[in-house]
Amino acid sequence: MHKRIALPFMLTATVALGLTAIANEKPSADFQSVMKSNGATTMALRDHITAKNYDAIATDAATLKANFAKIEAFWTAKKVDDAITFAKTGAKGAADLETAAKAKNDAGIASANMAIGGTCGGCHRAHREQLPDKSYEIK
Repeated sequence: MHKRIALPFMLTATVALGLTAIANEKPSADFQSVMKSNGATTMALRDHITAKNYDAIATDAATLKANFAKIEAFWTAKKVDDAITFAKTGAKGAADLETAAKAKNDAGIASANMAIGGTCGGCHRAHREQLPDKSYEIK
């Protein structure tokens, strides 16, 4: 009796896990490039904020804003609503960062930077999976 119940359960679990694994995909080279650009830009941004280099902060913000537009287009094509929202929130944070940098508004810069970081982290937790070889797939 238990074997009759356990077997269908195990098959269902195996199929469900298999479908999850199949649903993951390697990001395209273009998408990887945008993500790497965001990573490099946010690292540089930290130094620019510390140095109060407002022109560089504004340049970083413009780069992030352009990248978030590409990220939004990527997720829109996949019809993933929460990721689209993350991208739009990131773009707004980048626009706010650019405005604050041009105004030399340190509080606005700090707030926008936190919003961008939260957006990136939230989307990564929801849609990125690190593989044993330290590469990533989109989930």
